[in-house]
Amino acid sequence: MEVFAAVWDGSVFIVTTFDRFARNMAEANEILTDLSGRGVLFELGGSVYDWNDPFGRLFLQTLAMVAEFETNLGHMRTREGMALAKKNGKLKGKQPKLPEPARRSIRHRYAEGEVSLADLATEYSVGRSTIHRIIHGPETSR
Repeated sequence: MEVFAAVWDGSVFIVTTFDRFARNMAEANEILTDLSGRGVLFELGGSVYDWNDPFGRLFLQTLAMVAEFETNLGHMRTREGMALAKKNGKLKGKQPKLPEPARRSIRHRYAEGEVSLADLATEYSVGRSTIHRIIHGPETSR
């Protein structure tokens, strides 16, 4: 990250919340070891913690573990909620840009050679890639 390149020996790297600092324990350990090796101090919530001190290391590793746990809980709850919504028919994915009657018309008109792909894209105010997917994709409606 660019932010780590901007610190040098004797500077203090300040973090307001630990869960925004690293995604998991391994990443936190890697970053803190790198900062400590470069002589950079680590501040969290107004207190400076020394990565080389056993108590400072224990405290920061514990925070990293709790932050990773909270992140994993959030991911698990999200997956559970999405599965429940899908089961109840509430999660349908991205909806087509054009309704099925317009899609049928596009396929028919293009197959008959009435109009070009670019003209269809302009007429329906969508990208050429959307028209291409309609013409060459499955003919089932969602």
